[in-house]
Amino acid sequence: MKVAIIGGGFSGLCCAHELERYGVQPVIYERKSFIGEPINHVTSIISISHRPVFDSLKYFKKHLNIDIKPLGLVRNLIHHSPNMTTEVKSTHGYFLKNTADADSTKGQLLSQLKNTEIRFSVLGDFMKLSHEYDYVVVASGHYNEAQELGIWQEWFQGMVRGAVVHGDFDPEALIMWINKDYLKNGYAYLTPFSRSKASLVLIAGDVNEREVDHYWELFLDTENIRYTIVEEFKLEHRAGYVYPMRVNNTFFIGNAAGALDPFLGFGHFSGAVMGVAAARSITAGMNYDRQLKQIMKRNSEMRQFRKVFNNMTNKDYDRVVAAIGLPGVKQLLYHSPVNISTIGAFLSKFVIRNDKLGR
Repeated sequence: MKVAIIGGGFSGLCCAHELERYGVQPVIYERKSFIGEPINHVTSIISISHRPVFDSLKYFKKHLNIDIKPLGLVRNLIHHSPNMTTEVKSTHGYFLKNTADADSTKGQLLSQLKNTEIRFSVLGDFMKLSHEYDYVVVASGHYNEAQELGIWQEWFQGMVRGAVVHGDFDPEALIMWINKDYLKNGYAYLTPFSRSKASLVLIAGDVNEREVDHYWELFLDTENIRYTIVEEFKLEHRAGYVYPMRVNNTFFIGNAAGALDPFLGFGHFSGAVMGVAAARSITAGMNYDRQLKQIMKRNSEMRQFRKVFNNMTNKDYDRVVAAIGLPGVKQLLYHSPVNISTIGAFLSKFVIRNDKLGR
């Protein structure tokens, strides 16, 4: 059986790993000259985003046969709104290293592949490859292929502006900021590499490349952030919905299939599940859509969450961040199996109720 994978990113490598388990030797077409991230940053995978799964990496190992060692544990979530700060200390999840190093998330997956051919510096054409291979898996990380087929529906468009910074950091703390003054429909976060190094990222919706520079400077000034910047990056950020996710002999996985979380913007969990699901559909005949039913439901719920978020004001943000610190609310959000749609419904009702009381 001949299988081509377009893209050697996280979901593509997960797919190749599972194909190898079934005796298939796939060919990966990777447009870069290496496997790994061209920009250095740290992402997170936290339990609140993937209920009822509380430990994503244990789930990966048990159900997807993927063994990933994290950069570290997320034990403290710090939320900043314009006038409020709340900390929630618990075991929330993991930090993942995204670099070109061998110990990065992608580097670890690459080291586990034994029979996969990788063709570097080649931009795979999915239309052409669909005639040359039995199956093609599009894991390019982009919406281009799905858009070309008319199966892409955009949910979020914006820009990412980020940097690697040096300073003094808590290596177990994920810090998030929400403020309409400099984020519009977005957020900013800091994720540590170590006690002295971190990635600082701003995601702003409905802005262009020039505008995001303005919001970045406004963010740094408003929050009085004075870390030493050692690397900077800027890129487009799009999240959307792809249907169908299989067209004839071509599967779409990862960010090419809308795996990016339309609220928090991370896609490791969805990308891993999609990659393995495509491999199992190819090799074992398992229904691809059925395997992804919960993933797509969750992303739809997260989109509704984002709609509520986008309609909030800075006063609403203050109320939500204040509510997060309340004992009962904290238990509901971070220590119960409640799903994200319930959380979104709760937050929207909380904001509306308090808005009426404040009038």
